[in-house]
Amino acid sequence: MIYKQEEKIGFYDIDANGNIKLTALLKYINEAAWTNAEDLGASMETTIHSGVTFIIQRFGLRIFKTPKLNQKVTVQTWPAAMTRIAFKRNGSMLDEDGNKLMEWESLWVLLDINERKIRRPNAFPIEFPLYGQMGVTVESDKIAPFEEKEQLASYNHIVQFSELDLNMHMSNAIYADLIANVLSLKPTPNIQGWKDVYFNYVNEAKLNDEITVDYYREQSNANEKTHSETNKQTHSETNELYVSGANGEKVIFNALIKYEE
Repeated sequence: MIYKQEEKIGFYDIDANGNIKLTALLKYINEAAWTNAEDLGASMETTIHSGVTFIIQRFGLRIFKTPKLNQKVTVQTWPAAMTRIAFKRNGSMLDEDGNKLMEWESLWVLLDINERKIRRPNAFPIEFPLYGQMGVTVESDKIAPFEEKEQLASYNHIVQFSELDLNMHMSNAIYADLIANVLSLKPTPNIQGWKDVYFNYVNEAKLNDEITVDYYREQSNANEKTHSETNKQTHSETNELYVSGANGEKVIFNALIKYEE
């Protein structure tokens, strides 16, 4: 079953620059995913009773056009292919005319509630229908850090109680706020210029954990830019920004943003 949910972009979904927040988009996506899972028999109560819960491991978002304040959109999502260790889920956001604003692929794994270890999909008692034919053009890729990078900004964040979800770790949507905060410390293209956004959730962030959030670009970009401008390429150049978060030596998350100038 392809699940569809109507939404209206509200005042609190917009940032100080008038752009939709990545956090707001992730909340819409997560809400639709959980509601669809519940309709398919995998409610939060069912998963907890089974001793496991779903957590997101990787996420890839492709943006064609960002929605505006008060715009009505349709969020749709469906179960996709299942891998050896994870469940894939696809989705898209449409405007009032049915035009695609964005699409995504997410990779979910089963977490043993007591042991806090990843379980294989066959540990879950419910079999999801698959809509593999309903594909998207983006994948939830594993992020490879830049080999040579230039740090642009950094700040520390302490996980607050208000940021926790029922799994007692920081909600995956909150990571987008960490990214927005560190990007704001250095001039950077806003979300309207973003093309792809990738998240890798590596370890749980729990109450009172201190996360150091670092923002990088590839070291070679600065040197290549002059060369690119000299040759005056006729097409837009895709650039990449890399954000990572760590609690001491433990990596919490990695994120990659692709944008065009």
